[in-house]
Amino acid sequence: MIKGTQTPINKEELKKLNQILEQLIDSNDSLEFRSPVDHKTLGLHDYLIVIKKPMDLGTCSKKLQNSEYKYVEECLDDIQKIWDNCKLYNGPSSWITKLSEKLEKSFKKYVKNYLPLVNLPQSSVKVKKITEESGVQEDTQQTISHNEKVEFSNNLKQLNPDQIGGIVQIIQANSPSAFVVVNKERFQIIIDNIDFDTFVKCQNQIQSWMTGEEVNKKVKI
Repeated sequence: MIKGTQTPINKEELKKLNQILEQLIDSNDSLEFRSPVDHKTLGLHDYLIVIKKPMDLGTCSKKLQNSEYKYVEECLDDIQKIWDNCKLYNGPSSWITKLSEKLEKSFKKYVKNYLPLVNLPQSSVKVKKITEESGVQEDTQQTISHNEKVEFSNNLKQLNPDQIGGIVQIIQANSPSAFVVVNKERFQIIIDNIDFDTFVKCQNQIQSWMTGEEVNKKVKI
């Protein structure tokens, strides 16, 4: 929050902040950001060491409803903290960082539309990029880390046959080279051959099953 620019939350501001949060929560890309990071289940033992102030959309919404924010900027700073935490912990090339950056752009667009007189929150995380000044071409390719592949493999083992079938449909439709038929009864998913966008689709679908948030019963291909 920029000092000296505090906007009290009145009835109209409360309505607009709720609209911003509702649009973010309703986004198909926000599943990972709707509730606190379950760092214990995910085995992220250093999460609370790296992330000093965990934040998520659900917590922001509850704080807003419970009148825990006195100023508009406080709420916006908390929402910005979600994207900053994600980038800080996961690094610039992670698939979930790419999702957070996409949501961050939407978030700032909503703020401009609903609260044009309020200063946009500033990110506290600076992502290092190789620029042309260094004489090296910037690499903007979206990659999947080794840890993400291990997590994906472990998650697949927890799915039931119908859910496995749903993931196979997504992979066959979007990354066919990642699906290999061994024989009539066996097949193999080659995670290294799954492209970034397909990986994100699969991860989102798996997380929706694991968290019980099956908003769309039909698998999105």
